[in-house]
Amino acid sequence: MDALHPFWSSPEVLRAAADGRYGLLARAVREARHQTLAQVAARCHLSVSTLSRMETGQRKLIDVRYLRTLSDVLAIPPHLFGLAPVVTGAAETHDRAWPVTVGATTSGEQGGDEAMRRRQVLAGLVGFTIAGALPGTARAASAEESLEALLLAKSTLPATPVPLVTLHLALEQAQQAFERCEYSELTGALPRLIAAAHASRDAAAGQLRERMSAALARAYLLGSELATKRHRDTVARVAADRSHAAAEESGDLLTIAASSRTMAIAMRRDALGAPERIERDAGLTGAITMLTKTALDLGADHGDPQAPLLATYGSLLCAASYSAAQNGNTAQAVSLIEEAEHAARRLPGTVGGTGTAQFSETTVAVYRIGVHTALGDSAKALSYFASVVPGRLPTAERRARSYVDGARAWKDHGNLDQASSALNMAFACAPQEIQRPSVRDLITTMLDTPGRTSADLPALAAHAGL
Repeated sequence: MDALHPFWSSPEVLRAAADGRYGLLARAVREARHQTLAQVAARCHLSVSTLSRMETGQRKLIDVRYLRTLSDVLAIPPHLFGLAPVVTGAAETHDRAWPVTVGATTSGEQGGDEAMRRRQVLAGLVGFTIAGALPGTARAASAEESLEALLLAKSTLPATPVPLVTLHLALEQAQQAFERCEYSELTGALPRLIAAAHASRDAAAGQLRERMSAALARAYLLGSELATKRHRDTVARVAADRSHAAAEESGDLLTIAASSRTMAIAMRRDALGAPERIERDAGLTGAITMLTKTALDLGADHGDPQAPLLATYGSLLCAASYSAAQNGNTAQAVSLIEEAEHAARRLPGTVGGTGTAQFSETTVAVYRIGVHTALGDSAKALSYFASVVPGRLPTAERRARSYVDGARAWKDHGNLDQASSALNMAFACAPQEIQRPSVRDLITTMLDTPGRTSADLPALAAHAGL
């Protein structure tokens, strides 16, 4: 299996590596290579029972000697085991595994705390830590500077090409940080990741370049979504444009669809800020058209499409419905969200599309909260808020979003106590979500509302930095 093989970017491999479950990773590779326990144990000079205990987790696989041996015997890239890579020169551009030639590496020479080891894996892969510090810097740049830096990363940050599997693992780590609402940490980390993705794409050719382009598109997609969270709309729009350009070069249908969704969201936000009604309507109509056309082009509205394709289709329709609601088009908004619900019912459960999009009947219900709030029907929005079981939402970001959307509905319904309670729940599962500009504006509006102030509001304002 060379660096282009889908196995190396599969969720099983990436999550096992990121979580430090090295025995499980070794077993997955061994089975994929159709080798028996006895064959691998003999080559590693281990007993079959010892290797079996390592693979099942009964014996912790943290000894660097065994990790190195298994890496050699099974041809597992050492960085997937949290090991320091062997530098052998410039990265190659052929369709096979590359040596890692980045400046920063993990120590990898002793066990230690597993959580720290998982963080070190990412540090060794692309030269940054998820905490946000770049190599050679005392701390991460400010949020404002870093968001600009992700647009300037290619020209201002030195980077060396890395293997495709390395890039996929780093993107998986970055996406998980977004899903945990670790926005400050991700703001500092993304410029380095984008620089590495550019260097890797530019050094590749042929099919490998297409896959590197897909990875670059994902990196910019995350940057656009992060900028949207921080209300940096210009950065979000430029990053979305770059994501779409890289996605088109990749030729990957799901990557193109995900970047189109992000670009349409940036268009919608631009339209909402337009000074003239005609510009606003035109912008929102353009966003809705892009989302619905992209969804229909997937062909997932009929037949038996694969789950990721259907999930991406449904996510596009949810975004289109919300855009239609913000444009005041009730019939269109309801029609689109009902089609999204139909798509969700065709899925076995929560399914991830490309990027950070997660899709299920529960995530559609969360979108329903925002759609009906935007349409001015807070009572219906609250009925959907009451139906959402937060534990069925796959990430902290989705759970926090459901609570914030519920708070908006309660505020519009005239119940500031319930709105404050919902915001407290959002803070409990994702503290940085409360510091987003739109949530700060919501809290400010609640503070300025005439009448009795909710007892929870002052503390929420303090958490938001007001």
